[in-house]
Amino acid sequence: MRLGGLQRTTLSDFPGRVACAVFTAGCNLRCPYCHNPELIDGDPNSAAASTLSEDEFFAFLDDRKAVLDGVVITGGEPTLHRDLPRFVSRIADRGFDVKLDTNGTRPAVLREMLDTGAVEYVAMDLKTIPDRYDELGADAGEAVERSVELIRASGIDHEFRTTFDPGVVAPRDFETLDELVGDSPLVVQSVDTEDVLCPDRVRETPVDPLATIGDAAAEPLPGIEHRE
Repeated sequence: MRLGGLQRTTLSDFPGRVACAVFTAGCNLRCPYCHNPELIDGDPNSAAASTLSEDEFFAFLDDRKAVLDGVVITGGEPTLHRDLPRFVSRIADRGFDVKLDTNGTRPAVLREMLDTGAVEYVAMDLKTIPDRYDELGADAGEAVERSVELIRASGIDHEFRTTFDPGVVAPRDFETLDELVGDSPLVVQSVDTEDVLCPDRVRETPVDPLATIGDAAAEPLPGIEHRE
């Protein structure tokens, strides 16, 4: 595993748990508002390029057993790593709950992770509607739709998240996203414009994102919530 960093404690990223967040390096998308641009490039399966070794990470977990309930695996994109199943198993074997963050572009790996039984929670970022993923550097629309289906059918606690950059996802697109996720939670996140991948391309989230989305929709979308 190529690990790019560690947040030692988070109270907001794993519902109901005191957790840490470990960041994997490498990503197959190029979202202009990405707030971890230093993690994007490079071979995700080259441990030599890690800024945090696995030994250091697991030593940290062993020291924090009395404090932490869970571990958030985020990125970058964790499913690019061929060692992800082994990595998750090592965490779960220590008694920690595992939350996986993913962009949903690798449904075969996601299915493998869901089938292990070691993942307690999944948060999938829906960057935009499936037809627009080529704008982010990957022809991944069908893969994303498949991942949504897998997560919804898994019975595992989950949420879907969309960062509302109007240059990436238009207000009217949320109607399509809401239909795609069905009765699953869809969280609208505000854009962070500092230290992003493409600051010249990022467009700020509307002041009242839910009102903007509602005005563009043909029907009310009560299942969508906003998170700063």
